[in-house]
Amino acid sequence: MGEEGDNKAPTVIIETVLVVRPIKVVGLLCGVIAVLLLMLSVAATAWLQADGTREGLWERCTYNKTVPAWLDCDYGLPREWVTACQALCLISLIVCIVAIVFTSIGLRTSNFTIKYKLYWVGLITFFVAVAFELISLVIFPIKFLDEITEREEIHWSFGWAYIVGWAGAVSEFAAGLFLLLDRGAEEILYRERVVQEENKNGAVEAPDKNSIELTPNPV
Repeated sequence: MGEEGDNKAPTVIIETVLVVRPIKVVGLLCGVIAVLLLMLSVAATAWLQADGTREGLWERCTYNKTVPAWLDCDYGLPREWVTACQALCLISLIVCIVAIVFTSIGLRTSNFTIKYKLYWVGLITFFVAVAFELISLVIFPIKFLDEITEREEIHWSFGWAYIVGWAGAVSEFAAGLFLLLDRGAEEILYRERVVQEENKNGAVEAPDKNSIELTPNPV
């Protein structure tokens, strides 16, 4: 063959670039914020506050009479409803983490069949986490008010940790809602490149064509 026959033909390369929609990223961030808030709420000892005393899901703390800045903490009295609240809050936290994992994998994968299923699993799991947390947040004040007359302290109020628990529940709901609102489309960039490969003389030409097409894909 002659020199012209030794030259290789141009190669067309089609690249698929996945464009992550910002609203899904916002939903994922809401889920991460929810986990942080729930961890803070569950670990804190300020679900209930009274004069010189505060109580959380795990411990009851009293300000030291000698050094007011110190707290003397011990495990609270064993009560079935507190144990139920503990379990529900922990389940909500774990389920929320699972939802974040599914959503993160969905954002990264380029397999659209799997991607859409992961999004659905993620948003449903977020709503399940909200349900567990709300049940705990509703049970806690109801059962506490039932036994308030049996307590030594007269004036009680709900502390900042209980409010943080509600903030965590709202963040979980927002995460699921954002995924639900943006479930209908995913954007793909189809980039076509024509590459001139190396010829007989060793010369390599730069890409001579670059076209981009934006295509929405319904869920």
